[in-house]
Amino acid sequence: MQLLKVYYAYFSPGNTTEKVLSRIASSFENYPVESINLTSYDERQQEHHFKENELLIIGVPAYGGRVPVPVVDALSRFSGLNTPVVLVATYGNRDIDDTLMELKKNVTDKGFIPVGAASFVCQHTFLKECAEGRPDEEDLKMAKEFGDKLKERLRLLVTYDTSNLEVPGSFPYTKPPMGEFPFKVETNDYCIYCMLCADVCPVKAISDSNPKDIDNSKCLRCGSCLRICPTQAKSFTEEPFKALQQKLAPLCGIRKENWYTIV
Repeated sequence: MQLLKVYYAYFSPGNTTEKVLSRIASSFENYPVESINLTSYDERQQEHHFKENELLIIGVPAYGGRVPVPVVDALSRFSGLNTPVVLVATYGNRDIDDTLMELKKNVTDKGFIPVGAASFVCQHTFLKECAEGRPDEEDLKMAKEFGDKLKERLRLLVTYDTSNLEVPGSFPYTKPPMGEFPFKVETNDYCIYCMLCADVCPVKAISDSNPKDIDNSKCLRCGSCLRICPTQAKSFTEEPFKALQQKLAPLCGIRKENWYTIV
């Protein structure tokens, strides 16, 4: 097939999913390449329409084994015209569960045809001890390998309208959408009201006038506000968070491997 343009769309509060997606997309350097940052609240409200001779690469982190709810909403404003799509799920050393299956169902219902899929290990969203430092150079090398093979496969494909890409996961989904968390984000008296946390929050859960005013029903616990705070004024509620750390601790010492498939 003759590609005219490549898009890569990512939801990446910790910037790790973006790293993987940009490395995959780098294989298509001879084509016009455009990124779509779905971490941005405003970008998620936009409509995006794609043609048959364009390629869309979508990457999301697994949140509780599912596609993050804000991304599901954003994808409702995506449409394709038999557009080839590549599905990528990242995860923090536990499992992707139904993430790729849900992503596949969301896009195939909107005019996209999956031609490739992958899962990559990235540092856990709020437990940095799990898969710390990933994606590392070995991971990014594999992401580039995946992109190179995708590019070659798409060059050889004459038609892909009957492809049925197999991805891991179940439908009906075995995991419910991420709902209530046992811990919350708190703000201590070190806060200097710089408002950086409100600026980076991907779901606008932090008031733009008072950084201590947090809507925990919206909050994804993505840790963006904790990472950007210059005075370390943000933290998760201590006891519930420690309990989760202990539960996931056995996973932190294991190096899980990446995976990909192409039609």
